[in-house]
Amino acid sequence: MTDQAQSEILENNPIGKGLDAFRTSFNSICEDRTISCTPDALGQLAQEDIQTLTIGLLSALLNLPAIRLLRSKTSHGTLRSDLLKLNSAVSSDNFHFDRTKPLLTAALTDNRDDALIWDQVYNAVTESTPPPQLIPSSFQQTPWLRNTKSQ
Repeated sequence: MTDQAQSEILENNPIGKGLDAFRTSFNSICEDRTISCTPDALGQLAQEDIQTLTIGLLSALLNLPAIRLLRSKTSHGTLRSDLLKLNSAVSSDNFHFDRTKPLLTAALTDNRDDALIWDQVYNAVTESTPPPQLIPSSFQQTPWLRNTKSQ
């Protein structure tokens, strides 16, 4: 997909008020914690609050019309498929939220820029994950020796 085609999709399918419920949730959490309701507050919130906000934001993004039109940069499908995978990862207990904080910040900024938000969505879904760690075996295996030579 060309940048022009993507720009046209974003222009024809603006986010508009599509993230209002997410922003309301953020404001409610901040007010409950008696902290300022600015994007800087993300650094003061507990992991559970960040997880709740991230899931809320991803759910809101999944309901936007543009998500079904924007192409994936990691597979042959749409960005929606990538976002669903990210949503699943966010729900796990070992997800690192540094991956989504720039997206949360972009969505909470007063002067919102749709293109910046979508760029941050792409960044969040395409950020590489570290390879699985090898767990050393607790015992050494000795290979079987088999003599197949006839005598």
